[in-house]
Amino acid sequence: MRALLRCSLALLLSCAAHAATSVPADSIGVPCDSLPEFKTDPHERGSQGNQISGVVRAMLVDQRGRIWFGTQNGVSRYDGVSLLCYDIRDGRGRGVTVTAAAEDRAGHIWFGSSAGLTRFDGKSFTTLTTEDGLVSNEVWRLFVDRAGTLWIGTIGGECRYDGSAFTPFPLPAATRRNLNIGVSSPWIAWCITQDRAGNMWFAIEGSVYKFDGDSLTSISVMDRRSDTHVNSILEDRHGNLWFATQYKGLIRFDGKRFTNITRQARLGGTEVGNLYEDRHGHLWFPVEGSGVYRYDGAAFTNFSKQSGMTSGAIHCFMEDASGRMWCGGWLGVFRLDGKSFVNITRSGPW
Repeated sequence: MRALLRCSLALLLSCAAHAATSVPADSIGVPCDSLPEFKTDPHERGSQGNQISGVVRAMLVDQRGRIWFGTQNGVSRYDGVSLLCYDIRDGRGRGVTVTAAAEDRAGHIWFGSSAGLTRFDGKSFTTLTTEDGLVSNEVWRLFVDRAGTLWIGTIGGECRYDGSAFTPFPLPAATRRNLNIGVSSPWIAWCITQDRAGNMWFAIEGSVYKFDGDSLTSISVMDRRSDTHVNSILEDRHGNLWFATQYKGLIRFDGKRFTNITRQARLGGTEVGNLYEDRHGHLWFPVEGSGVYRYDGAAFTNFSKQSGMTSGAIHCFMEDASGRMWCGGWLGVFRLDGKSFVNITRSGPW
């Protein structure tokens, strides 16, 4: 059943308790500075602070230049003037962690969470669930292809949404599971993306698949003798395919051969997360425990604690309308200012 999500009672009471703070024009967003402080560390009971959230899993710049943050506390949005919080609840009234975000060609913003698939049309939030045809209510990945189709990766498998109906897109179940990660499923695609030729790519636990519109092909990354758990796939502007893996580091395919860049460049760590290419063609990626790397085509630059990157687990990247790089993950949001990162709290600096 499609449910219109509004401010929860808790947020309404919070608004009333801070009557001096004006409510924004859309009336369903709550000024974040009117809410109790979020924890700086989600696992420490007494760790209170002024973070946007203790964990940020998704970030998005929409067509109007507004920045959206998918957090463990719902959704936050910065419009250039103020930071607003939006409360998304599941069918039982519980708050959810937002794990994915995407914008379609109509300007609708989509969010994936444990509540299902939620759409913001500029005025209200609408959530679609298994009752509407969604494969599973636990959504982890979203991607809008060039035809405008929304691809959804859930813990129960993948599907497509054309604006009116869901179509299941079954992938082979993983035969060798990655049980060392917090969330595991034989059907979930940890990456959904599209290359310049229009092929769709999927990474499930231990396997990579390419779909050309007609058939699905299994792709062996590095070799056929061992499973490669891929977290992210990216095709750069030169046509190279990059694979961020859980145990083997960063791998590049130039069309002829695979190269383990982590070994070749002697990068620290082997657990590589989400890949991102900025407008200059620089490749960004996090390495668990080693901060963030930037590759400019010739050299790698590491940003760690000495560079202001105090988080050891970055989940997402974003480049804003001004060309500034943002990172979101464990311990909140960080932005590159010059040669170092600055922690962006609810007070900024914006």
